[in-house]
Amino acid sequence: MSIGAGALALRRFQVLESTRATPLEWIVEKLKSNMISVIGMDEDKEKSLGWCHPFTGDGDLGDVESLIYGDSFLFGLRIDVKRVPGTLFRLQMKAALESMGQKMSEEGEERGKAKRLSKKMREATRDRIKSELLRRTLPNIRLLEVVWHLDSNEVWVTTTSSSALGDFEKLFNETFGIPFVHVNPGTAAVDFARILEGGQTTSLEPLLALVPASFVSHDNHIRSDTVSLPKPINEDMF
Repeated sequence: MSIGAGALALRRFQVLESTRATPLEWIVEKLKSNMISVIGMDEDKEKSLGWCHPFTGDGDLGDVESLIYGDSFLFGLRIDVKRVPGTLFRLQMKAALESMGQKMSEEGEERGKAKRLSKKMREATRDRIKSELLRRTLPNIRLLEVVWHLDSNEVWVTTTSSSALGDFEKLFNETFGIPFVHVNPGTAAVDFARILEGGQTTSLEPLLALVPASFVSHDNHIRSDTVSLPKPINEDMF
């Protein structure tokens, strides 16, 4: 769902760099180096991902000023994937191997009996069939919106899918090369603005693996011994 169209699901990330080190011009320049390369209709490429215009999905941001809302910059992540149906692939593979084995047998001494193909021939046949099917398959296009809050360096991604988030993290690392952390129950309590603007450092490792506490037991009664809350953040550690 579009970020301007009501309720949505998102994940939050915090860039571990001062806002002075990540001006809008730098962000846009980096984005342009990794824009989406669309998979052609007759290509056998299985996956392509890259940044894009948040509304059209094009590999061109166009007028950047139109994508700025207050202190936030909006852009998109596009993921194109071609998938060959497993049943179709297996049927095509089976028919091709039987046909080739029969042909080899007819050319040899054992006429009328299919001959078992070598591993190398089977692999070559598999690659050929997969390539042919991919060329006839339409790509599935997924478009995610990304909001970069320029005043805090917090980034929102409109998805909760683990695979899509994995693609986002991979592309973000490749594009910007700066550290960032997932805002979770452990890191949400950290005053990143004070730490980053003040040039201070701290270890976030103890906080990254924390998960929300469960207040409900198996018998659906609230029990105090099931609660596990993170310890208060000691500001002296910063």
